[in-house]
Amino acid sequence: TAQNRLRRVDLFLARYDPALLRRDDGPYAGALFVDLGYGAEPFTTLETARRLRALNPALRVLGVEIDRERVEAAQPFANALTEFRLGGFNLPLVAGADGKPETVRAIRAFNVLRQYEESDVAPAYASLAQGVLPGGLLIEGTSDPFGRVWVANVLRRQPDPLLWQHL
Repeated sequence: TAQNRLRRVDLFLARYDPALLRRDDGPYAGALFVDLGYGAEPFTTLETARRLRALNPALRVLGVEIDRERVEAAQPFANALTEFRLGGFNLPLVAGADGKPETVRAIRAFNVLRQYEESDVAPAYASLAQGVLPGGLLIEGTSDPFGRVWVANVLRRQPDPLLWQHL
């Protein structure tokens, strides 16, 4: 993925729901922002972390890739607030020291689902909903190689059942 490719998507998120990105109460304390499918290089995850931390300096960011070699190559860029893990639509969330599973405030999945059949989209959305807090966002879409043109589905996680509301 080209550097700065998803800059406009990050800016959209920061303006669309800054309260979600800043929120630190209850289960949102330590909740992750997930960059699903960051690509051959971890640029999008690192750039997003830098941009969104202007709103929330303590924001935890997780880059998720289905390719083990990409995850291993990204490890030198990890730090206390930015991690890279192997996974897919079944997000690789782990339990904290308190035994509680990690929670997710938002997921960005760009240029991922376009590789799948249309019939695979609903099950992917359902799988992603498992770790997202009620009120959290999924922004799923695609862009041109330079990020100048992009289109996205923006969905908000509903409390019960595990449903997304198109916004």
